[in-house]
Amino acid sequence: MSDIKSLPSNFIGQVFAHKLSFIAEVLTNNGVSLTNLLAGTAIEESKLNNRHYKVGKEQIVCFYRNVLSLKHPAMSLLLGKAIKPEHYGLYGCTLLSCKGIQQALEFSIRYHSLATKTVCMSLHLDENTGDCNLRFEDLLHEADITEFNIELQCVIVLSLVRECLDDNSFSFKALRFSFDKPKNYQLYQTHFKCPISYNNNYNEFVFENELLQLATPRSNPFAMPLLLEQCNTVLSSVENKNDLLITVNQWVAENMHDDICAEELSSYLYMTPRTLRRKLSEQGTSFRAIVKALRCEAAKKLIIESKLTIEDVATAIGFKDVSNFRAAFKKWTGQTPTSLR
Repeated sequence: MSDIKSLPSNFIGQVFAHKLSFIAEVLTNNGVSLTNLLAGTAIEESKLNNRHYKVGKEQIVCFYRNVLSLKHPAMSLLLGKAIKPEHYGLYGCTLLSCKGIQQALEFSIRYHSLATKTVCMSLHLDENTGDCNLRFEDLLHEADITEFNIELQCVIVLSLVRECLDDNSFSFKALRFSFDKPKNYQLYQTHFKCPISYNNNYNEFVFENELLQLATPRSNPFAMPLLLEQCNTVLSSVENKNDLLITVNQWVAENMHDDICAEELSSYLYMTPRTLRRKLSEQGTSFRAIVKALRCEAAKKLIIESKLTIEDVATAIGFKDVSNFRAAFKKWTGQTPTSLR
């Protein structure tokens, strides 16, 4: 099996608010004020349950911080265990109709933009062991919520796989996290029912290749073509609306080694800086946010995968002063460049 890649690994445009709506439902049922959950997000309460409503990265980050401020000892478990495919509308219905686990995972990766995509998911084959790895990469790039974002996605995936198999006892072979072992690690060990290790290179589920061959009892081969056609229509619309952002991300990625500014980009796009700001704002982002996310992603990749000095990494992503880079990197990730390496 060759690697199955997802769409680009940086946060692009706006995403459907399904996950935020679900989280709000679970927490309000537990007595949490919806007003407090939405504080500072600019999300209207009346719009949150609209299946077509979309949110941007900064809104998700603010919402997640409001959730974490509740100080629940295992918030990702509370939320992820309660999720059902129907919370995702068309995406969830199609997921249940897949003919087997392989199709379900491939669908989840390809059509993740139809849900609230806060991580990049990809499938990989470990040629040394023959196992498969379902990998999760954080797309929000905010150090204080990265652990929650990854944990929540892992719990959700396990819940959805169990739903697809109609087997609440299902567990993966292993789970690897890139962060430190949390104080409440035993709660996660009990829930996932598999060995969990920490401080790894990747966040990923490990499973034997045979899992991909498992059939799903609620598959619907007759409805699947129609459901996929609808998914393709919606996905195409989402991708087309993000054409500007894809272009902006590509330009920033190619020029981040220079002292770039929004005025240069707007000139390249043949529009005024004001128009560029407005168009990016409509997509829930900004020039500064895009530059920050791409520089952070590039820096982490160079630090982990290359032998460049920290000074060279700083220069490669547009920092003339290495001390400024170290300070920025610590703010982005919560780690120093040296500790990450």
